This record gives sequence, structure tokens and C-alpha cells, in this order.
Amino acid sequence: MRKKWISALLSAAMCITLLAGCGGNTNQTASGDTADTKQEEQASADTQADGSDAADTASGEKITLQFWNVFTGSDGDILREIVDNYNKTNTDNIEIQMDIMPNDQLQQKLPAAIATGTAPDFVLFGVENIAPYVSNDSLEDISDFWDVTGVDKSNILENVLELSHVDGKLYGSPMQYNVSYLYWNKDLFRDAGLDPEKAPATMEELAEYAVKLTNPEKNQFGLALPTSVTYMQFLWANGGDADDPDTNTNLLNSEENVKTLEWLQDLTVNKKVSPNNITGPEADTMLQAGQIGMYMSGPWQINGLRAQGIDFGIAPCVAGSAGAFSPAGGCSYVIPKGTEESHKLAAYKFMQYWLTDDILKEWSQRNGFPVWSKTLMEDPEIQGDEVLSAISKATEIGRSYNLGYSLASQIDNDVMIPLFEKVMSGAAAPQDALKEASEAMDRVLAQ
Repeated sequence: MRKKWISALLSAAMCITLLAGCGGNTNQTASGDTADTKQEEQASADTQADGSDAADTASGEKITLQFWNVFTGSDGDILREIVDNYNKTNTDNIEIQMDIMPNDQLQQKLPAAIATGTAPDFVLFGVENIAPYVSNDSLEDISDFWDVTGVDKSNILENVLELSHVDGKLYGSPMQYNVSYLYWNKDLFRDAGLDPEKAPATMEELAEYAVKLTNPEKNQFGLALPTSVTYMQFLWANGGDADDPDTNTNLLNSEENVKTLEWLQDLTVNKKVSPNNITGPEADTMLQAGQIGMYMSGPWQINGLRAQGIDFGIAPCVAGSAGAFSPAGGCSYVIPKGTEESHKLAAYKFMQYWLTDDILKEWSQRNGFPVWSKTLMEDPEIQGDEVLSAISKATEIGRSYNLGYSLASQIDNDVMIPLFEKVMSGAAAPQDALKEASEAMDRVLAQ
């Protein structure tokens, strides 16, 4: 069983495009000022005070923790600064040695390391990975984290917390959270006669704006819709869905989904508001070059847009007849099974440090990721930051899309991505494409 699971894990594309919020954002550049010395000292003091109830790891001997993560972009540089500061300021005689590697490399190394007892003391990876590791009994249950550290879990948004749980047990401490947001180019809005300060709020407005913003003569498009993406936010907005992982049920074959796919095909095939057969990285480049009017993506776009001098706005995904939703993603700190108790408690200390508002605020301000601490959401600096305020508000519409479902990757690769590609390319009528996808879904779910 272990070998079968490792093989499946190695072959799966574990990071879904819409959830790609856990490191390795190569188009991201660091911006913003680092926390000043006074702020760092205060964060350390707060951490020490808050941790008075935590188990004492300072036994006179230094505890060295091995820490693996997948933050290969500039976000990794910022994370290293924070870890280095923790190493300098903590009074628990803890030193963290951090090893950064691409996600596919980590997913190749970690299962084998856990199996042979050579795993790092704690790991940072995407929340979509938690359930597969739990199913193989490869992660420590850390449900005692709140009691041991005294961290107030009620101060964390519930939809953020639930991404680190499996079957009611906590297996990860939240590190960052993201959904997909709607970016718009204010200069292109002005040129098209649209209000540059007003994003579309509905699917109808999105389509209307996209047509007005499209200008083939300038290689300018109203809405970038890359391939190899599952546009669940559109299906959900009109009351549709793909599947129910709790009951292993196929939900594709519905009138709601047909109508949504007809709307999507009209935009891409008839109105041609999006570049044809464009990849995600190509769409990122066009967005930062000022050729895209609107684009749905994660917070990793923010620093790149700022660096290119693009006057942009950011808003939650648009609503349909059933409301507005967005696939949620993020990262959590997890502890591999078999980590010795003293090292587990030492890792708790760093997780506790991370969950202080000072550190969460620094991470959001420097990386552009939303805040999800309730007290931080009320912070005047966060509320006064147009971008952070907008994306933090958008976290409230985050919705899990097959997170923790063992068939998630296969559903995307065999069913959903082909469905959207056929519809958006015009290769099949929406109803025919949906019928074919529904049959494929049945085959996947029957396994």
C-alpha cells in the first residue's frame, strides 16, 4: 500500500493551477519595507509572552530543526529573513535550518524520507497535499497545538482553518491562504469608456466589459482565460458543480452547467475576448505588459504589476445567480510522522511565532497575500491599503474544490480541464462536451 501511494503521489500534479499559492512564483518580486528593529523586538516579546503555557523546549541543549519548503521565488527570500530573525531572537535555544526545493522535488523526496525515518522536523507545502499524506499515516496529528501554545484559534477565519483539517483532526498550522481574484487594468478601462474604479460585479458585467476592452488591432484582450485551468468559480456562481467528494457523486450533468458553459463559449469563440490557447505564464506576461483588461489569478500577480507600473485594481470574483465563489488554496506547516516529541514542540514554537499579527502582517505587506487573522483584518494599515483590503475581503468567498479528495488530480486531468478546453476552443458544443465529461467523471469515480 505504501509503495502504491508513493507512486500515485509522484505521478499526480499536486498543485492545481488555481491553488498555486505555495511558493515558486517566479513572476513575483519582493516589495515593501522590512519590519523595523522595534517591530521585530516587539514580535519576539509578544511571542515569548504568548508562549508561556507552551511546553518548555529550552533544556540547555540547542534544538536544531530541519525545515523543508517549496518557496523557490522571492517569497522564499522573505521567508528566510523571517526564519533568520527567529533564530536570532528566540529564547528557546531553537535553530531552524531551512531547505528550499521545487514542489515536484519535495514530493519525490518526502514520502521516502518519512518511510525511512529521515524526514525533516517540519514541512511547508500546499494544503492540497495534506489529506494524501494523512491517508498514508505520514503526518502527525497536531490537534493539541492550540492548547499547548495558547494561540487563539477563534481569531483565524474558519474557512482558513478547515483547510488544515482531515476528519476533524488538525494536521497543519495555517501559513498563508489565497483565492482567485479579479484584476483589472484601470488605464484600459479608461480607454474603453469604463469607470476605472469600478470592477464588474456580475458575470453579465464581466462579459460586457470584456467585449468593450478587446481590441485585436492592438493585440489587446478584455479577459485572459488560460488553458489547463478549471473555472469552478463560474460553475459555482450559477449554482452548478463538478462533484461531491463526500458522497463520491457526479454533479456535472445539470442545466446550470450547460448555461454557464454556453456563456463561456460565447465569450471565447464568438466574441473572442481572450487570446486563443494561451498558457498561464503567457497570460501573466501579457497582463504585466498592459495587454489584458481583466484576469483572474492569485495574489502573486500584485508585486509584478507594481514593478511594471501597471495601474490596476483587484476585486473578488464576479457573482452569478447563486452568488460569488472562488476556489481556495494556501499552505500549512505540517510535521512528518515520527518526529521526536521535543522537536515537535520546538516546531510548535515557530508555528506560534508565525501566527502573531506582526509576522502575518509583514508577510502580507511584503508578498501581497491576504490577511486572515480577524484582529489583523481590523488593522488600520491593512484597511487603508486598497489592495490588501480588497483581497482580504475576498477570502470570505473561498470555497474548497476537492481539497483532500484522493481523486482530485485525476478529476482535473481526465475530466474538468478537457471539458473547459473543448468548450473554450469551440471543439464541441457545450452540451456535447458536458455529456462526454460526465461519462469520464463516472469512470473516475467508479475506481
